[in-house]
Amino acid sequence: MLVFAQYRDTIPTIQSALEAEGWTVGRFVGQATRDKDDPGMNQKEQARILGGFRAGRFPVLVASSVAEEGLDVPDVDRVVFFESVPSEIRAIQRRGRTGRSSIGSVTVLLTRATRDVRYQVAEARREKAMHRIVRRLSSEARAAEAGRKSGQKRDAAEEPAASKDAV
Repeated sequence: MLVFAQYRDTIPTIQSALEAEGWTVGRFVGQATRDKDDPGMNQKEQARILGGFRAGRFPVLVASSVAEEGLDVPDVDRVVFFESVPSEIRAIQRRGRTGRSSIGSVTVLLTRATRDVRYQVAEARREKAMHRIVRRLSSEARAAEAGRKSGQKRDAAEEPAASKDAV
């Protein structure tokens, strides 16, 4: 399971709560060190943590946004958004971390009457609009390609014979 935290400050709290329930948890954050209690991770440390997660040494990885893209973790069966994200791109990237080698699921944790609910609604609306735009552009591209192909066939059929004066 991969748990994404919108705010890096919440990662220790999530990690402690899961460990208190008996889970073995890995932490995955970027390189910046906030303070002595929140050290960053260099690429070597990040690779070591990912290796441990892939190998099953811990079943839960709690991560910041640095884990949204480019991670090669094929067996993540569940992604949890600890908070909603206001960006449709980031939501798609996070969801893309699951279901690579088998069917996966995504859980978004929301608290009623908070900005997270508004973020989720806005993100869903923007993502639907993005899908509509992609479908429209795809349809237009297919139509343009079909038009080019039929134009090429027409041009070849209608091409005049070479003139005697042509060099």
